[in-house]
Amino acid sequence: MSLKRNTLWNLAGSAVPLLAGVAFIPYTLRHLGGESFGVLTLIWGLIGYFSLFDFGVGRALTFQLSRLTASDLDTQGAAVLRAGLLLTGVAGLLGVCVVALLTPGLASQWLQISPVLQEDARHAFFIAAAGVLPTTLASGLRGAMEGLNRFAASNAGRMILGTWMFALPAVSVSTHGPSLGWIAMYLVLGRCLVLVMMALQLRKILFSRFAALTRQHFNGLWHYGFWVIVTGIVGPLMVYGDRFFVSATVGADQLSLYVIPQEALLRLLLIPAALTSALMPRLAAMNDVQVMQSYHHIYRKVGWVMLVLCGLAGLAAYPALSIWISSTFAHDAMPVVLVLCIGIWINSLASIPFILIQAKGNPRVTAVFHVVELGLYLVVLWALTSRWGLLGAALAWLVRVTLDWVLLRFAVRRLYGV
Repeated sequence: MSLKRNTLWNLAGSAVPLLAGVAFIPYTLRHLGGESFGVLTLIWGLIGYFSLFDFGVGRALTFQLSRLTASDLDTQGAAVLRAGLLLTGVAGLLGVCVVALLTPGLASQWLQISPVLQEDARHAFFIAAAGVLPTTLASGLRGAMEGLNRFAASNAGRMILGTWMFALPAVSVSTHGPSLGWIAMYLVLGRCLVLVMMALQLRKILFSRFAALTRQHFNGLWHYGFWVIVTGIVGPLMVYGDRFFVSATVGADQLSLYVIPQEALLRLLLIPAALTSALMPRLAAMNDVQVMQSYHHIYRKVGWVMLVLCGLAGLAAYPALSIWISSTFAHDAMPVVLVLCIGIWINSLASIPFILIQAKGNPRVTAVFHVVELGLYLVVLWALTSRWGLLGAALAWLVRVTLDWVLLRFAVRRLYGV
């Protein structure tokens, strides 16, 4: 399947949930209220974080399966996939324990949730913990599908899951009232159903009788996935962690002013993300000359396209938020919006050298960068949020993505001369 077609499938897998968010978020926000909706965004953040906390196996499966020849795939593909799912299952169980242990503190102490909401939030976080296991398993299956160039099947699951993420809270609110516990239950059940659907798509490989599991299969995934684990843990902290810090610093009642623009603008990154997901198996199979020819062309094209889109987003944000939410909300959120637009453009540029490093088998480089960035980011986030509130959090994120872009550009120039 062509790069263009795979990219379009990836865009569809992300665009359909975006449309669902546009349709359902205003209803859910209106019926839940600002603070409860803020807690819901934290639940989304927890589940989204652990979709990447899969021991790096999802990306490792993409890398390993994309490098197998047709004959090797027939004999080794099933064993590689089973080994990957065992590792993601372990990661999922660990994630369940982590979220369950953190839940009492999250609900009653650290996030400044109003006392009247704390019991409901605690129930919701405990239920969300159960959703970590199907989330990590689905991440592994998606990585396998992309390594096998089954982007249509992979993105069908993403479209369903992403749509349900926004639609099910609205259904829950209309059926059970403003209960966070019921919303979390619906979200977890939705993820379980999507997991079953994805497993059925891979049933011929998953249940093949070829090739028993050996230590070599685990070692191959672990060797590549170990450093992806670091990125898988640290990376989401730098994407979703700021909202927890904002809630603890500014209060959950103000969180929607930050998270709603952030969630909307992060969707612009779906374009480079769709391209890089399709590029990953292709770059892994390219030689150095082919990489050099492709890299600069793609980097420039992404830069110009995203510059135009981020500029248009900044111009359209106020009227769009006024119509979608309210003029008061739009006025209060605009400083955050403008800073995030700049950060989104810079982050889109960073995605191209990032995927090149991953595809060429050097995830250690990006992992080390992310560890360094996390330490600096936490300091800057604390300093700027304490001083300027929501705007400070947005500025801290801008500083972090700029540093990430500079480091990644330096790395690909030193490693690959591009």
